[in-house]
Amino acid sequence: MHLSESKTTFFGRRIGVNAQKRKQARAQKVKRGFGNTFRWFKRRGWILLVALLALGVAGWMNRFYVQRFNPLELRHLKYIDIEGNRMLTWEDVIQNAQIEPGMLMSEVDADSVEKNLLQLPLIHSAFVEKKFPSSLTIKLKESSPVVSFFDGGKATVYSERGMVLPTSMTSAFHLPVVDLGSIEKIQEVSAFMTFMRMNDEKLYDKVSQVAWDEVDNAFEVYFRDVGHKVLFPSSDWNKDLFVLYESVKAGFPQDLRCAGEVDMRFTGFAYIRNFDKRCVNG
Repeated sequence: MHLSESKTTFFGRRIGVNAQKRKQARAQKVKRGFGNTFRWFKRRGWILLVALLALGVAGWMNRFYVQRFNPLELRHLKYIDIEGNRMLTWEDVIQNAQIEPGMLMSEVDADSVEKNLLQLPLIHSAFVEKKFPSSLTIKLKESSPVVSFFDGGKATVYSERGMVLPTSMTSAFHLPVVDLGSIEKIQEVSAFMTFMRMNDEKLYDKVSQVAWDEVDNAFEVYFRDVGHKVLFPSSDWNKDLFVLYESVKAGFPQDLRCAGEVDMRFTGFAYIRNFDKRCVNG
């Protein structure tokens, strides 16, 4: 039996006969693949080459327009889905958002639409999302009355963001009243009262009057069920603030009955001040 001359790799490793046959088979397969490709290109491939060249020449000659081509201009706004509007009609939202069906999707900017909507007093928050290929979703949370202000027999109602809301005189009487000297701080007062309503609605319902205290840099709140005023901090509010106040009321009823002021501005502490001496003495 005649054995073929053994071969080695570049690193000196010997290649067996079977490995040589597999290597030769792969080489033949690659060679046939190149041959088939060449024959196909010779028969039909030149058509593809000519088409690519023609497309390249056309693109180069019209490169001014190609550079300015915007695929978004092929899409137009067809569907506008609005959620959360109760007082505002579909037309009111569209008009104030400054959009309309049929406009180019490239001209629809979600941030601009949201900014336009937030200029409406009746809207508390807005979320706008563009969806491919041609729709826009608008999710609204409408404003609600938080505090009221009375001046010369005229009532003004303010929303969570401190914006004037159209409402009746009857509704204004059921809201916490803002002190005359605090109207310049109406946005801050509205924000605080909104936070109180979100975290302790029962406590909010007991508020009769709220003011801004410049001296103590605090919110001055009067409740219907007690005779003292309460000072709340100007910022960094949390739910524990109201829980602590309720705990103080429950734990020291006698002290609060005689107190003129409860200071809640310090974390974890409540200071009872300005005692009525006649009350203390019996």
